[in-house]
Amino acid sequence: MNKYPPSSKELREWMDRKGLSSKDVAKALRLSDGRVVRHWTRKDDARQIPYPSWYTLRHKFGK
Repeated sequence: MNKYPPSSKELREWMDRKGLSSKDVAKALRLSDGRVVRHWTRKDDARQIPYPSWYTLRHKFGK
């Protein structure tokens, strides 16, 4: 992942490598549920993860 924040596909691959679910990511970011994370990882018309959220995830779970 050279570009930041990552694309939805790269984010999903990173979560899979770390063994994280949408619910785990939502909890780490103190979101109410995993729906927002699912919007970031959708295949079509995905929203981009905000940089502060991506930075927090990288800090909590590492590269």
